[in-house]
Amino acid sequence: MSSPNALREHWILLVLLFLGLLIYLPGLSGGYILDDFGNLVENTAFAPVTLHAHFWAAIWSSGSGPTDRPLSMLTFALQDWFTGLAPWPLKLVNVLIHAANGFLVFRLTRAVLGFIWRDRHGIATTSSISPWLIGPSTLALLITAAWLLTPIQLTAVLYVIQRMESLSALFVLGGLLLYWQGRMRLLNGQAGGWWRILAGLLGGTTLAVLAKETGVMLPVYAFLLEWLVLRGRVSAGFEPKFVVLYALVLFLPGIAGVLYTLPSALNGTAYASRPFDLAQRLWTEGRVLIDYLHWIIAPTPNALNLYHDDIRLSTGWFSPWTTAASWALITGLIGMALWLKKRVPLFALGVLWFFSGHALVSTYLPLELVYEHRNYLPSWGVFIALFGLVFAWTPVDKERRNIMRTLLFSTVLGLIVLYAGFTELRAQIWGNPYRLAYFQATTHPDSPRASYDLARTMLIMAPNAQSPLFQMGMAQMAKTADLPGASLEAEQALIFMAAKHQLTIPTEWWTKLRIKIENQPLSAESISGIYGLITCGISGICHYPQVAINELGKTLRIAVAKNPKNAAVVTLYANYCANITHDFTQAYQLMQRAVALDPKKYDYWKNLVTLQIAGGQFADAQAGIERMRELNGKGVHDASIAAMQHTLLEKEASSSAKAGAKK
Repeated sequence: MSSPNALREHWILLVLLFLGLLIYLPGLSGGYILDDFGNLVENTAFAPVTLHAHFWAAIWSSGSGPTDRPLSMLTFALQDWFTGLAPWPLKLVNVLIHAANGFLVFRLTRAVLGFIWRDRHGIATTSSISPWLIGPSTLALLITAAWLLTPIQLTAVLYVIQRMESLSALFVLGGLLLYWQGRMRLLNGQAGGWWRILAGLLGGTTLAVLAKETGVMLPVYAFLLEWLVLRGRVSAGFEPKFVVLYALVLFLPGIAGVLYTLPSALNGTAYASRPFDLAQRLWTEGRVLIDYLHWIIAPTPNALNLYHDDIRLSTGWFSPWTTAASWALITGLIGMALWLKKRVPLFALGVLWFFSGHALVSTYLPLELVYEHRNYLPSWGVFIALFGLVFAWTPVDKERRNIMRTLLFSTVLGLIVLYAGFTELRAQIWGNPYRLAYFQATTHPDSPRASYDLARTMLIMAPNAQSPLFQMGMAQMAKTADLPGASLEAEQALIFMAAKHQLTIPTEWWTKLRIKIENQPLSAESISGIYGLITCGISGICHYPQVAINELGKTLRIAVAKNPKNAAVVTLYANYCANITHDFTQAYQLMQRAVALDPKKYDYWKNLVTLQIAGGQFADAQAGIERMRELNGKGVHDASIAAMQHTLLEKEASSSAKAGAKK
């Protein structure tokens, strides 16, 4: 039977998880944002007809990362099947996943604290004499509450596509708990320890990585628990097998991963589409990591935001001076953690957990500089370190001990209440798309993305081109275009909306668009924006006069000249030639060039074969279809290939019939 203390602990945990659900409830009414559109809303694999006929294709349709994140996409596909793509059911499942993670965080925290309590002080966890100011159960509940309710977690919950982050964390936490169970069995001399350890490390990592690549950090977290808490011991003493185990699951794969990814970062090719280089990224990330600590521990309403593209880029150790100061502070924290790892193990574990958790996303890989959801699991380390340090004070005098316990417990509890209130406020803001866009643009006025999002929201909500809201949206978009660091998306949106409503397109917009193409790296978002101008004209939504068609062609020629080895840019120009100016000869030459630049891209071969069929090059088209089949490793393009093959056979038959009729 469970003890009264255990029952009380579980009831408090349930109340805490339910509170988390209530706090996020106002945010469920919000809409889609940013990458939600590309991954879900505009993903043709999630169209009802396509989904029901080719469910497997939807699972592999993300295109994100080296794995395509099929487990995360599977959950989205299942929800789309039963509830459609309404945002609120998707957000609700995200909140439930967050609650499940909160439960696992408590289990892991309670296990670690209980072990350290028993191991370092030689007393039972039920002892009334505490080596800390509060017992492990209470401390675990406080750490879990802070992790669950801290405002920085919101983007990993209400930002729909970031289910990838929270779902990966679910498998990481589950794998760590399974690993911990195996270790306890080894320590107690019980059977079944090693299979749990291996299942936790290998199985948990595999599932986590298939949800998102950050799941590869599971062995790193397990190693920290082993090194700082368990120290490789079993019932008979130190177990040398752990050296071999971590060499196989962590160090050798880690070295291989670095050798595979580092060269492209060092030679600059990985940063070709970024407005910063490797050195600038590393300098800046020092400041970003300190910002993360600030936002986790003491967040302010104006600091937290979906967009942080207004952050100043560090171009040297003292440009700005906070670069060197930030890295000095990081070095000091890590050094202190190593120095105190035996005396204050919770502080050491927490600090090293946080910085290790950022080793993948905040170092040399050419990712964007700042995203709050990257702290989803690393933030656990912050609260482990902070609360572990706070409650490590143990005065001998009983009266002073009681006073300090009450004071510190009240302070920490008050901090958690503030977290809950702030998170609820953020959820209220996220519950309305216009309110969210307005809040983000006004609190971060120098953020091009926040400004663009507000302008875009205004234009979507405007009833017509004559409405004041439409005029405000166009003015906001023009303001966005002039912000430092703004991409060409603002000019693209201005041209798009003017062409859609048959308004005059000022030459100045095209000029600014081309200047940005000539002076900025073309990101995936920028390429997508230019593609939007082309498809808008093809679909008839945009009404381009001849002068606009000429301006678009000039813009594309400059883009190709500036990025001659970028297959995506070459494909844009081919699309324009084939569908806007109907110059099939040039379109065909351009698509041949795109395929040569990136021969493993299925869509490029599909475009080429389409042109070959239209041009009567049936033998070449058949060869292209065979290449498409080779690139269809997961079978996600079966329907597309079958349709292409059917079209080819029809065209061949029609051509043969016409030739026979002439004879």
